[in-house]
Amino acid sequence: MIASESSYINTHTHHKPGTNELVVRNAYLKLNAPQLSELPYMVSVGLHPWHINKFNLTTCTDLLMDVVNLNNVFAVGEIGIDRAIDVPVSTQIQYFEAQLNIARALQKPVIIHAVKSYSDLMPFLKKTKVPFIFHGFKGNIQQAKEILKYNAYLSFGNSLFEEKHQEVLAQIPNDRFLLETDVAKTSINQIYDLAAKSKAIEVDELKSLVFNTFAAITK
Repeated sequence: MIASESSYINTHTHHKPGTNELVVRNAYLKLNAPQLSELPYMVSVGLHPWHINKFNLTTCTDLLMDVVNLNNVFAVGEIGIDRAIDVPVSTQIQYFEAQLNIARALQKPVIIHAVKSYSDLMPFLKKTKVPFIFHGFKGNIQQAKEILKYNAYLSFGNSLFEEKHQEVLAQIPNDRFLLETDVAKTSINQIYDLAAKSKAIEVDELKSLVFNTFAAITK
């Protein structure tokens, strides 16, 4: 889990790390504390809005409390609100806020899953000091600017294959974005190449920027 400015930082992925890659792998709430603590990489843990029906709220928070304070648990997540699924938004908010309260108590960043729900999440951004990392960001520049008024970061992945998302990244401050692969088979190296093109900088300079942003969040 040791990284340097020459490392590829993959802030949200469902895959094991590759060569010269530091990952935050999404672990959901599937593993117990001994299993998670043995993993040789960082993880995030949380109940995704797609999986809310698997646990009642008390079980969800109990499971999260059992593991969230492990040394290799970087963040609570991915958690959030998804307006494209059948689960009532009011129920999603209940689960989101309960998990967010745990992150607040332990001062852990949160990795956010947001689908058609940026406006739903803004009230939480306004009153929360822990960092919000919006993974797989696909919003426009106006949404990005509104989010970045608060303690938030935007993580870009496969969307960078589309020029409109490259244009958004180009306008994001250099200390407020991260990079990821999520579930895609795309390598993090490819994502860095696209991001470097968007920012009109060399990959080595980009690595340094992302490393410093990630390091600032982990302090």
